[in-house]
Amino acid sequence: MRRRPDRILRQLLLATLIILALMHPAATAHLAEIATAMLLGVVTGIADAASQQPEAALLLAGAVYLAVQTRNHRPRPARARAHA
Repeated sequence: MRRRPDRILRQLLLATLIILALMHPAATAHLAEIATAMLLGVVTGIADAASQQPEAALLLAGAVYLAVQTRNHRPRPARARAHA
């Protein structure tokens, strides 16, 4: 089975990041701290907005759930049923 190009690119990017992390551990740690702070800021902002407007947050969460389910849905092939 052939690999899709996006998977190959993702694995190449991951390998490059691992090599850079091994070459520059201090910079990698600093970058991890920055990324963690940014993610925490985004989550805190979303939580604050959700506490101020819970209806809108619930509606958005439902829309995101439906979008993810629609994107990841893979229909199963129809099975042949034996009629007795």
